[in-house]
Amino acid sequence: MKEVLAAILALSGFWQAPAGAPTSQQQSLAALQARAEAGDADAQVQLGTAYATGDGVTKDDALAVKWFRKAAEKESAAGEYSLGEMYLTGRGVTGDMAEAAKWIKQAAQHGDARGQFNLAVMYAQGQGVPKNADEATAWMRKSAEAGLAAGEFGLGSMFAHGTGVPQNIAEAAKWYRKAADQGDQPAMNNLAFLLATSSDPKIRDPKEAVTIAQKVVEMGADEPAYLDTLATAYFEAGRPDLAAETERRALKLKPDSVSYKEAFSKYESATSKH
Repeated sequence: MKEVLAAILALSGFWQAPAGAPTSQQQSLAALQARAEAGDADAQVQLGTAYATGDGVTKDDALAVKWFRKAAEKESAAGEYSLGEMYLTGRGVTGDMAEAAKWIKQAAQHGDARGQFNLAVMYAQGQGVPKNADEATAWMRKSAEAGLAAGEFGLGSMFAHGTGVPQNIAEAAKWYRKAADQGDQPAMNNLAFLLATSSDPKIRDPKEAVTIAQKVVEMGADEPAYLDTLATAYFEAGRPDLAAETERRALKLKPDSVSYKEAFSKYESATSKH
C-alpha cells in the first residue's frame, strides 16, 4: 500500500497483435499486406503493429495509424485499442486525449482487456473523459476479471487504498496475488508488504512475505522500494539484522529518503537489543 493509484498505473505501452495471431516474422510481408488490403482486420492490426514497432519493416507511425484505423473502423477491438494508443501517445497523429478515449472506450466495450484497463485509469484521473470513480472501478474490475495482470494489480490497489470501493485488505491481497502469479513485480511487492504488515491474522504471513519479497528483489534488484519492502518483511519475521542490512542497500540507492532512514534506524536499534 505504498503507492497511490495514479502513480502505479501507466496509460500506455500495452498495444500488441491480437492474441494467438502470427507475427509479421512468421509470414511474408507481401502476404500480410495482401490480406490487409483485402480487408482482413486482424491482418490490418498486425501490419499496423509491424509499422509501429519496426518489426520486419521500416518503422512508420503514420502507416501504423493508417492500418490501425482501417481495422478500428471495422470494429476490431485490437484495432480500436491500438488506434487509441496512437492518439494517447501522439505517434503518427497529433496527440488527442478525447480521441484516444473515444477509441479506447470502444475497444473496452468490445471486450479488449487492455482497453478496459486504460479506460479505468482515464476515468480515475479524468483524462479524456470526466473523472468518475464508479466507472473507473467498473472497468478496472472487467479488466481484472479478464485476467490482465495490470487490471488485477489496479483493482487490488483500489481495494488497498479504498479508491472507488470500500477499503478491503483481503480483496486487495486476493487481486495482488493474481497479478503476482503472472510475475507482475509491483503486485508482488505490494502483496509482500500486505502479508508482512497486516493486522488481520488471516492475511498476515511474514514468512511468505519474505519469500515473495526476495523473489521480486531478484527480479528488480535496483528498485529501492522492493528492497524496502524486503527489509520490512525481514523485520516482521523477526530478523532485524537482515532488515537493517537490506534497508542499508535501499538507502544507497535512495539516500535522501526520510522513511528509509527512519526504518534503518529502527532496525539497527532492534538488532543491537538482540
